[in-house]
This record gives sequence, structure tokens and C-alpha cells, in this order.
Amino acid sequence: MTRGVEPGSEEADELAERHRELFSNFFPLTRQMQVCLARMFEADPGFSSYYNGIGAGLATWFRQSVDESARQHGIDPDTATWE
Repeated sequence: MTRGVEPGSEEADELAERHRELFSNFFPLTRQMQVCLARMFEADPGFSSYYNGIGAGLATWFRQSVDESARQHGIDPDTATWE
């Protein structure tokens, strides 16, 4: 984000996939579930303050990156559900 990596770019997609793979070590995390998780990171005050403490706007940037990655895999982020 601080280097200007745009959500939907190849680099942002790779980061979103690395995040999904990492969390999948703890529980199966589908792309739809990742969309829901990223939305929580942005919407929940505790999570968003943590991520935005790392970098202003990080929670929103991450959510946008996950949304764009999901779209590239045929998932509409607006209708994603926790499976």
C-alpha cells in the first residue's frame, strides 16, 4: 500500500492469496470467506484500528485488494457469504 500497489494488480492479488493460504493453515478459508474476513477487518473498530495503526488506510486497502482478487475468481464480493 505504501509503495502504491493498487488493489486488483498482480502484486496485490498475490498478497491476498498469501493471506488466504496463511489463514488456511488454521481453518479452511475459501475466497468468499476471505471477503467476509476482510470486510470485518475494515468494519470492526478493534480490527480496523489495529490495521490502520500499521498504516493509515490499510484496512480499506486490504479489503479492496481482497474484493478485486475475488472478482478475478468469479466471486461477487457484494454477495459473498461465510461458507
